Order: sequence, then structure tokens, then C-alpha cells
Amino acid sequence: MNSSKPERTNLEMTEDLFAFLQGEIPAGCHYIDVPQLTAAQAWTVIHHLGNLYWQVTDFIHRCDVCGDLYDSDREGEYLDFGSPPFGFCEACCYGPEAEAKRALGHEE
Repeated sequence: MNSSKPERTNLEMTEDLFAFLQGEIPAGCHYIDVPQLTAAQAWTVIHHLGNLYWQVTDFIHRCDVCGDLYDSDREGEYLDFGSPPFGFCEACCYGPEAEAKRALGHEE
């Protein structure tokens, strides 16, 4: 079946869920009760759904610097040593936080 709607990426769908959990209602939808979570709480729900129930892809991450979501299969970097921040989207990969983190990794 050929649909006129373009295929949505996992990142786009996760961004929509992230926005919804923070109170943004998608066009054409009507809800009586809408969640009003903080960005941190919304991300915790998405992370839980992705890592424990596989309902959301587990390669969508939230940048620990700017808070944007990114597809780690296509961009970004995760440095899992030392203290946070750990995840960096493409825009933050070359910023001072990521550079300091990489320098810390060379010391260990």
C-alpha cells in the first residue's frame, strides 16, 4: 500500500512522545487528562519504556548537555566513564563538556 504520508523516523516519533509527556497535545488528538511531566521525568518514562519493555527504540538518547534527543546510531557520542555528562548529541560532541570528558578518559 502506497501512503502519501512520509515515513516518520524513530527519532521523530520519540520526540513527539517526549513533547506529549510534557503536555503538548498532538494535532487532531483530544484528551481529557494530559500529562504535565518535566523534561527529566518525561525522559525517565521514555528510557524505561525503551530499555525494559522495548516499546521505544533504545538508540534514541537525550543529550546530557543540551537536553535534545538524538539517534545514537547516526550521531552523537556516549562516554561511560567518570561522572556525568555521559551522552552528547552531535551539536555538543565538540563542545567544552565533551572535550573535558575525553581528556579525563585519557588520564584514566
